[in-house]
Amino acid sequence: MDAARGNRADGGGASRSQPHRARRNRHSAGGGARRCGRQGAGVRRARRALHRRQHPSAELRLGQRARVGGERVPLELDVGGAAPTITSGGGGAGAPATLVVDVQPRDPSLGQEMTLVVRLVQRTNFAEDPQYTPPTTTGFWTDKPTTPQSFYAVERGERVLVTETRLRIYPLAVGEATIGEASALVVVAQDGFGLSGGLFGDRREMVLRSAPVRVRVRPLPPGAPAGFTGAAGKFDAVWSADRSHTSRDVPITLRLDLRGRGNLPLVRPPSFGEPDLEALASTTEDSLPSPEQNFGRKRFQWTVMPQKEGRLEIAAPAFAWFDPASGGYVQSRPRPIVVEVGPAVFAGPGEEAGFPRAFSDHPVDPGARRAQPWAFAFAGLALGAAWRLWRAGPRTTLAGEVGASAWLARLRGVTGPGVWRVMEDASAWLETQPATVSDPGWRAVRDRIAAARYGGSVEKPESVRKELMARIARVAPRARTRVPRRALAVLLALAGIAAAVACAPRPGPGRAAEQCAAADQAARRGEVDRARRVWLELWRSQGGQAGLAARLAWAHVQAGEIGPAALWVLRGEMMGPRDPALRWVEERVREAGGLVGATAPRWPLRPIEWSALALVVGIGAGLCWPRRVRAVAVATLALVCALVYPVQGWMAERSGRAVMLAMAPLQGSDVELEPGQLVTIRAREGGRVRVAAGRVIDGWVPASIVAPVAGAADG
Repeated sequence: MDAARGNRADGGGASRSQPHRARRNRHSAGGGARRCGRQGAGVRRARRALHRRQHPSAELRLGQRARVGGERVPLELDVGGAAPTITSGGGGAGAPATLVVDVQPRDPSLGQEMTLVVRLVQRTNFAEDPQYTPPTTTGFWTDKPTTPQSFYAVERGERVLVTETRLRIYPLAVGEATIGEASALVVVAQDGFGLSGGLFGDRREMVLRSAPVRVRVRPLPPGAPAGFTGAAGKFDAVWSADRSHTSRDVPITLRLDLRGRGNLPLVRPPSFGEPDLEALASTTEDSLPSPEQNFGRKRFQWTVMPQKEGRLEIAAPAFAWFDPASGGYVQSRPRPIVVEVGPAVFAGPGEEAGFPRAFSDHPVDPGARRAQPWAFAFAGLALGAAWRLWRAGPRTTLAGEVGASAWLARLRGVTGPGVWRVMEDASAWLETQPATVSDPGWRAVRDRIAAARYGGSVEKPESVRKELMARIARVAPRARTRVPRRALAVLLALAGIAAAVACAPRPGPGRAAEQCAAADQAARRGEVDRARRVWLELWRSQGGQAGLAARLAWAHVQAGEIGPAALWVLRGEMMGPRDPALRWVEERVREAGGLVGATAPRWPLRPIEWSALALVVGIGAGLCWPRRVRAVAVATLALVCALVYPVQGWMAERSGRAVMLAMAPLQGSDVELEPGQLVTIRAREGGRVRVAAGRVIDGWVPASIVAPVAGAADG
């Protein structure tokens, strides 16, 4: 290398003996005077292999730590079969070690990224840590150096150990510039084994110095386009906003992200101005690459307030950079951002100024009890069954009972010649009864009746009549005591009505309603913090209500806290869907950029509506009887109507849904979560939680900025 020419080693005076003790090899090539770390036994064996000039055929990778500025940093030693070839210049090839400084490119353009490389080429063992002083870089902006890396190389057929450090620098002025010399104080062991003392030899101090490096900085070509602020490199520009909907009195944040490789630390923000936007603040965020990385990011942010309603198309600010590879300028042309601007959240003249009319039109009744769908399902089934029983009327006499009674009456009343004909008819009826057919003595009774009527037999009719009446009495069904059907219908109807009345909606305590009304009046006067405290206390003491959640969300929107506002909207939806005040606040929160990824936790039916549906379907099950299959299906539907609302609430509480209270990057990805965005908590670990945003993106964020929807109300 040219930079190695003129490299020199100055003796540090007379050699001196030291007591016998092992010395470990040490290296350094960083910024500032420093000592590199001690190497272990494995590295010492590598040094001995170096001096035995073994062929570098085996692969060896050892880890050590270097001491830089008082702290230990990792130092990698990579020994491989394919050792690189280096040239240290003619002046330093025979010295025990050489310090080389090089820079690329030597003729950069103004602001162009350059790489400064410092190499310590070691041909013998050191007895102590080198004392290193980096080169001066006047006229350059310098980045942090990389961690020292050690590797074996081949120099003129000989194996040497090279410790290398790299540093990014950027020229600040046009013309000639000089990178000063670097120096390192090293102690060389004379015995060749890294040991010192009278038994193996003396040691010698040397000062290694690199040659200065001259650089010629070229000016940038003329004709820089609009938006050029000194950027040089290869970049991509991305223009975005933190929301696509807002209102006239809710600010939005515009972002220009510059990603790539170049002089990001020196890039100035471009100018931005739009007639339809009022600029409130501008900031710059740096995410510069580490010394081992090549690409970084710089973000320019503007907080603006829309000045008109409707569809707003916001063009990106003009931005350009110089590309050293092509030698010309490059202009960014990102697509404009489209933002829908709605009416102001707090607009309104007169007494209601600043207080939403939706709240005035729908006052809250804290502590009011909701209808219980399960009770109304029971009431419907009971009323349906009662109606069916009432329609059936009193119990009718069985056919068998009617027939037996009639024949007994005829047999008792008949006299004269017609008695045998009546007994024959009665015997014919008896043969239709199962008990008579299976009786073996029945045939003899039939034969006696037939002989007396058709054969001229002189048979006394009374004996046959008694036996026939006894047989008819045995087959007649016995009467059982039963509850009257209409009485049972009345009992079922009363039970259903009692269940519906007991679980019907009821107003809350009057004192709580008065407190809520007083808090609403305080909010109208502008005392929103005072009103918020009352609403929060009513939420905790009287149970959650959608109207209270709407007011708490509105208080946070007024304070510009989109994350807590989105949290209260979701809590209100769990308490009662389709609340008019809550829907109004939800629209405002979405316009402000919150509730990203949020969906309703329940179907859009209120408890009273589920109760009415369960009541009607339950009555329908009674109307379907005696069609058993249809009646069972309708009764099952009534039970579903009773269970949907509580089951959905139970599932929502255990779903792990949470809301981001503030903006935070998702560790492990290049994604930033916005305030008010819905996430799902997957795991907890100390002071952080693992959340999922969507189906494929997850990572860790601080637990303090994530609030579960089903958690305790803390304001």
